[in-house]
Formats: sequence, structure tokens, C-alpha cells
Amino acid sequence: MSDQHLVTPVDLRDFLKARGWRLNREAMPHRLYAMSNDQYPKRQLVFPMDITPDYDDAVRGALEKFADIASLKWQALLAALVTVRDDVLRFRVFFDGDDRSLPLSFASSLVNSTEKLLKATACTVVLPRTSHPRLNLAEASQFVDKARFNQTEEGSFILSVSCPVNSMDAQSRIEFNSGDAPFVRKVTVSLQRALYELVSAIEGDDLDTLVDELKSSKAPIISSNLCEALVAMHDEQVDNALDISFDWSSLREPPKAHNLPRLRFQRDYFSRVEEVGRELTTQNRDEADTFVGTVERLEGEMGTDGRRSGPVVLALLLPEGETVRARTVLDADSYFRADKAHMSAGAYVRVTGVLKQGRQPRLLTETTSFELL
Repeated sequence: MSDQHLVTPVDLRDFLKARGWRLNREAMPHRLYAMSNDQYPKRQLVFPMDITPDYDDAVRGALEKFADIASLKWQALLAALVTVRDDVLRFRVFFDGDDRSLPLSFASSLVNSTEKLLKATACTVVLPRTSHPRLNLAEASQFVDKARFNQTEEGSFILSVSCPVNSMDAQSRIEFNSGDAPFVRKVTVSLQRALYELVSAIEGDDLDTLVDELKSSKAPIISSNLCEALVAMHDEQVDNALDISFDWSSLREPPKAHNLPRLRFQRDYFSRVEEVGRELTTQNRDEADTFVGTVERLEGEMGTDGRRSGPVVLALLLPEGETVRARTVLDADSYFRADKAHMSAGAYVRVTGVLKQGRQPRLLTETTSFELL
């Protein structure tokens, strides 16, 4: 099926209306949409109201005519038309030097962090708090399930995600003077406002004020989870910056306040975001817990007794399904079990300790047990 066939005549009509074209009803009895624009008084765009055998050609013809009038590329108009029902988020990674490739581990982390960012924002819209113990609210999971990973675009590593604006109905406690907005739009607007507040506070040297306001707010818009996801979109080796942009569905009026076309996180901003996340993290997240995972790396040294002990790096599976790398220090007995697990394909370990917040590998302290499963 062609891209032109992915949208309906009503979608095309609404898409053009959002770009300044108005409907001439005189053509409707003939089952045609005729659109006019005051900027181009002698031009019209005409296409069928029904999906006829020549519908694809009619859509392309209308888009090519619009592109010619407005000095645009019709392919770019088509790409925007295909997502007319979606709020589209774009994450552009850029950095100095050779930008022809990314470390595979960072590319994977970027996708996972995008999912976490969306989940964290959805959880905040449903239940605002400075730190979510788990990102497992049903609304957050449903939001991510409805979102789509789009085809890659021109530019340095643009990750594009479409969020169908009318795909779900859920209650929320975050409002932006748009109480009738669907849940998906509330999430995307909330994310844009949260990112705007972070960038503004960093650039205006107002992070302390921002953190104090969030802690005292009954409906904080930024959570430590959002900060963690954003920090994970920066790789220290690559030393990248990040642009985040929002294209709003034509089915709804775009937000009016703070609606910047692009929010840029410079490479030195991420450490500041990490500080905000650390300040917002509640104390109970540092309580002891038991984790299952694998042994990724052994860093211990031989002791005078001829046995190894010391740091190991683990890949731990968190209750919400996320996998994080963590470093802990083991005594000789536990290190022996870690070595055995590391040398055995598919072996898992169970460890109890306090998993600290921060960049990966995170610290796992106060380890009280380490078992080979």
C-alpha cells in the first residue's frame, strides 16, 4: 500500500486546513474537496472525497501543487500527512567528529531511554510525583504500546516516534488549560513543558529554584525518572548533544505556551539534569532490594590468600522490566560464585543490596547476599 493510501480524504482536508487552506463547499455535491488559501488567491487544491481508483494520483497531485506554490518538497508534505493523526517526537543526536556510526550499545540505550522517557511522562500525567517507584501504571504501558517507531530521517541519527493523539482515553491530574485534550496530547505537552523547564533552568542558572518548586508542588511536572531517561540519552564516549522537537497532530490545536520548535540539550547540560534527578529521588528508592541478573565483567584482584575478590559489573533486571548495569564489590566467596556464573553460558545470579541512582554502571552497595541460580 502506498503512503498516499495511508491517509483518508478527511485527513488530507484537515492537514491542509491546519496549513491555512479553507474548504469551499460548492464542490462537495460533486464529491470533491476544493481548498483555497488567501495567500494564493488564484490557486485551488482539489481531490476526491472518496477513495477512488485514482485516489493516490489525486493526493500526489494535490501535494505536488501545494509544494510548488509554497516552494516545499512534496515528499516532506507527504511524510507530514502520513502522521496527521499523531503527535511526532524527534530526537536528533549530533556530535563532533565522525558521525557515520554510533556505538551499538548507545543506539540500543537511546531507544530504551525514549520508551522510559515516555513512560515517566505518562506516569506523571496520571499521578504527579517527583519520583515514581515503578513505571508500571497501565496508562503508561498502553501509551508506549500505541506509540510507533518511524522510519529514520535525513540528519545525524534522528529517532522519530509517533503518538496517535486519539488512541486512548484515560484520566489525568495534569491540566494545561486544555481539559478536553485527549490523554496522549496531555502526555506530549507535559513532556515538552518538562523539557522546556529543564533547559530554561539550566541556561538561567535557576536549578535550585526549579528543584524547590518541584518538591513543594502538588503536581510536579518533572520526575527523577524523566531525568534518568534523559541522562541516558548522552554517551560519555560519543559526547553528544541532543535536539528534541515536537510536531503536533492537525486534529488538535497546538499548545500556545512554550511551544518552541526545538529544545536543545548541549553536551554539558546532562550532568545538570542528573543533579536534578538525584535531588528529586526519594529516600525509599535507596532501600535494600533483591535483583536477578547476569555477571558482565570481573574486575577483582588476587589477595594474599590466593583468592580473588573485588568489583564486578552486573546486568540487573528491574521490576519494571528495565535492565541496568551496576557495579558492586564482592568478598572472596561471592566473587567465586560470580566467576562461575560469568564462565557459564546463560547463568543467572541473585543479589541483595542497595541500588543507587545515577549513571550506569550504577553502584550496588551494602550487598548482603550473592547466589548463583
